[in-house]
Amino acid sequence: MSTLSTEEDYDYSDLTNSYMGIFNTKAFERFLSTTQTGYAHTSSGIDLNLLLKTLITSLCICTIQLTVFCFFRSTLKIVYQPRCFCVPVNERMDPLPRGFLSWVLPTMKSNMHFYLSMGLDTYFFVRFINVLLLYFIFIGTSNMIILLPINWTGSDQFYQAPGLDRLSLSNIASSKVSRLNSHFLMGLVTIGTLHCLIIYELSSFVSIRQSYLLSPNHRESAQGKMLLISNCPHQLLEEEVLSSVFGFIPGGIKKVWFVHDFKDISREVQKARSALDTLEKAQILYLKKSYRCQFPRKKWLRNYFSDKIEDITDHLSEDEYHHSLEPQFYPAISMTIFFPIINRSVELKLPGFLRFFAFQDKISMTTWSAKQLDISLKAIDAQKQLMNEGRLTKHTKLFVQFNTQEGAYIAHQCLLSRNQGDLDSSLVEVHAGDIKWNNLSRNNSYTSLVEKYIVNLAFICIIILYVVPVSFIGLFSQIPFLVQLMPFLAWIYKFPEEVRETISSFLPSILLTILTEIVMVTFRYLTKFKGILSGAELELDLQRWHFSFLFVQQFLVVTISSSITVIFKQILDQPTSIPILLATNLPKGANFFFQFFALKAFAFCGANFMRAESLIFHYLTSKLRDITPRQKFHSLTGLPKIKWGTVYPVFSVYACIGITYSIISPLISIFIIFILMLILLYYKYALKYIYSHINESETQGRLYPIALLHLYTGMYCLECCLIGIFFLSKDEDGNSPMKVHGWIMILVLLITIFGHQTIFNRFVKHFSYLPILSDFKNKEINTTEKNNSNCVVGEVANFKSTDGDDHELLYLHPAFKFEDPKLWLPSDPLGICLNLIQHIEHLVPGLQGGTTKGASVIFDNTYRKVKIRVTEAPPDYK
Repeated sequence: MSTLSTEEDYDYSDLTNSYMGIFNTKAFERFLSTTQTGYAHTSSGIDLNLLLKTLITSLCICTIQLTVFCFFRSTLKIVYQPRCFCVPVNERMDPLPRGFLSWVLPTMKSNMHFYLSMGLDTYFFVRFINVLLLYFIFIGTSNMIILLPINWTGSDQFYQAPGLDRLSLSNIASSKVSRLNSHFLMGLVTIGTLHCLIIYELSSFVSIRQSYLLSPNHRESAQGKMLLISNCPHQLLEEEVLSSVFGFIPGGIKKVWFVHDFKDISREVQKARSALDTLEKAQILYLKKSYRCQFPRKKWLRNYFSDKIEDITDHLSEDEYHHSLEPQFYPAISMTIFFPIINRSVELKLPGFLRFFAFQDKISMTTWSAKQLDISLKAIDAQKQLMNEGRLTKHTKLFVQFNTQEGAYIAHQCLLSRNQGDLDSSLVEVHAGDIKWNNLSRNNSYTSLVEKYIVNLAFICIIILYVVPVSFIGLFSQIPFLVQLMPFLAWIYKFPEEVRETISSFLPSILLTILTEIVMVTFRYLTKFKGILSGAELELDLQRWHFSFLFVQQFLVVTISSSITVIFKQILDQPTSIPILLATNLPKGANFFFQFFALKAFAFCGANFMRAESLIFHYLTSKLRDITPRQKFHSLTGLPKIKWGTVYPVFSVYACIGITYSIISPLISIFIIFILMLILLYYKYALKYIYSHINESETQGRLYPIALLHLYTGMYCLECCLIGIFFLSKDEDGNSPMKVHGWIMILVLLITIFGHQTIFNRFVKHFSYLPILSDFKNKEINTTEKNNSNCVVGEVANFKSTDGDDHELLYLHPAFKFEDPKLWLPSDPLGICLNLIQHIEHLVPGLQGGTTKGASVIFDNTYRKVKIRVTEAPPDYK
């Protein structure tokens, strides 16, 4: 028999008689107890053949996707190398050489310091994957070399674990219980090495972050000296008063930006932009109709249409003739709903075809959009005038730029007022493009506080109750039961048995991934209602919640045997039974995570490199949606951006699972190393050649220490599981020879808790603050890489970066920085667009003219198909 007693040997019934009566109700138990075993247990004892079948299927799909990427990488450059062509000339990367696999070696050789040019969040993420990879290569290889032979030969004539479980701790029979001494020693090595790694990396993080933030370039930037202050009393909302109040700060105040009431001007700016887009779209449609009328497709129709056009022009004036060509898509219906209780408004935009049911007639797109644009531009100018005269309401939040970086950090760390609730909240180094203006315009009231706690409560409910849909995933591995439940799926039996087994093995992992993505989107949406003032703070908050969700749902729920109700009651009533719970359940889920990581690795690599969504967007969706040069430009230059708050937690959870199983089933290290290598290869390529180098929600690296500290979760699981294993292990005589090891491991757990708390207290202030005194010379970190690429793919050829907004307007709401636009139409062979620009300039006096520079229209021989070519940025681009 095995050294480990099974779960059936323990009666948890006493734990159900809890003081928490709600958990004992039958209704609640039926609601949550959709399964009594973790789904991962279904993979217990699988053999190598079934695992290989699953892997080969995933490998084939991944190979096809990678082949598509390698084949089209050099031709579809807008999709696979946009940072080489669709960014400002001085920021472009040198294109990779042509060739099927010529991208691999240059990508792997990319210097780590290059990624500093994309910010500390990006740099530390690449470093995080590198660190995890090195750790699992070292500790994983050591554990496999030492423990795999011990596990494999740990059975006897009375007991042998089935399938791949022979490679895990589960294969050690009672007669060979002494072999657990090796697991005990390697457990100490694994835990000690991880402690040293975390301490070293936190020390390195502090040093690198401080050097980066104290570099001359950053110190002299506006962001480096900026402080966002909340709850400012109304008597202080004057720049002269604030300057005197902050006179004690070294260097004093340089500039103050107040948050004016921006609802009206923001609404008018949205209307103006929408009207401008509609106006330009109308001219493009008019251009197409004009050419189709003047150049019919068939020669025999040309004379017929020419006669018809002459007949029309004989009876119609020139204005009437042009009016006949003008496009008519009803204007969209916009409305604003305001909720005074929570001080929030919701903008609704209904499709224009609903006007048909109100018996409204179509109107000219040009006439309507020109009129709307003229009205909105005048309203915007009026709002700007009110702001300049000081007649707009000021909110209780403001931006203060100090003359020195030290001044901003000193003010951030000080209690700025003796009155409770005044000037009691601040954010330092806020990026001008990262501000959550809707939350900034709200006063800190009890309503907003309640709203925040309601969102947190919703997160907790999602984490707990999401066990219900996750539990149903197990049905997809049991095809007979699934078909019995849903008879219309009987067609599955038409497949060969091997195919059905393969489907039932990898389909649950795919569904689990889809469910996880849904939650990630939900979390990100709900977080916006927590009153967070910047995107950086939102990412930090999301990181903690997303990690909690992933760890519970992707690890605990799928591995722990028992219903969720019993788990909660057991943990709350008898916390000391947690080691037993883990020891009797975790070893059974090892094989599941072999499949999970292998499938994740192939799916992640294939799907992300092929970029199917981008291919569909650029070569199908964008052709239907991008009608005007402006739309075409934004589609080409809109590079994807990474939201690091939901990326770090994914790999933190993977690492925690790997740490937990590193002793229980050392073979998992192979799969962890494999997925980390593919992840590193992809991100080193994508960050350099695909993703935008601009990250407005930059946290200055603060996501990294949180990710490192999250690794303690995996360490705690490993220690608790080993404690349970050592106490439960019995020899042939029924004795427990490993009790001493269990007590030592309890001591190790207490030391880990103490070390965790000590390390956190030691470094936590360095995560957000900067030192005023320093005994080392700060060296500027080179955050740019020179690029001499002059390659052009025929799109956005001369697009150049701008120096940013005027400093005086830097931290005003974007609506106040809106300037009168310019009409941008493409040049055409007959010069029709130039005439249209002159005509519209008379309709909208507020326009700054118009131009056809940087855009052209290309017709085919039949003048039916039209292509817009863009070589420069819009004339009013900033």
